[in-house]
Amino acid sequence: MKKNGGSEENHKGEHRVPPKTDACNVVHINRGMLATRKYYSYEECLELGMTPAQKEVFLVIDEWWKEYGYGPSIRDICRLRGKTGLGNTVAIIDRLIRAGVLKRVRNSDRSVRPVYINFRKID
Repeated sequence: MKKNGGSEENHKGEHRVPPKTDACNVVHINRGMLATRKYYSYEECLELGMTPAQKEVFLVIDEWWKEYGYGPSIRDICRLRGKTGLGNTVAIIDRLIRAGVLKRVRNSDRSVRPVYINFRKID
């Protein structure tokens, strides 16, 4: 693109004037997006119609939290399921997170947990 005195020329040779920007940018907030997400209870999670593999991963993570108080690693989940592929287990966890059954803190190890378990990081 060539700049010609305030206008730009695209690949077809047509000129267009870039839009003017105001000094005061207005941000519109969609209040519907700010609504809090409904978190499912244990019973509601099991009634969501998960596949057998999803239910297995969910139950492994739930039992691990009940026993140890923190989330399992991906390798722990694979070992308890009797599987060797990490990629399929990660894909199942991602689908469960999108379904609203699990939560994860990005870039944090062992942070996968059921949505009904609440905890805070205490320094």
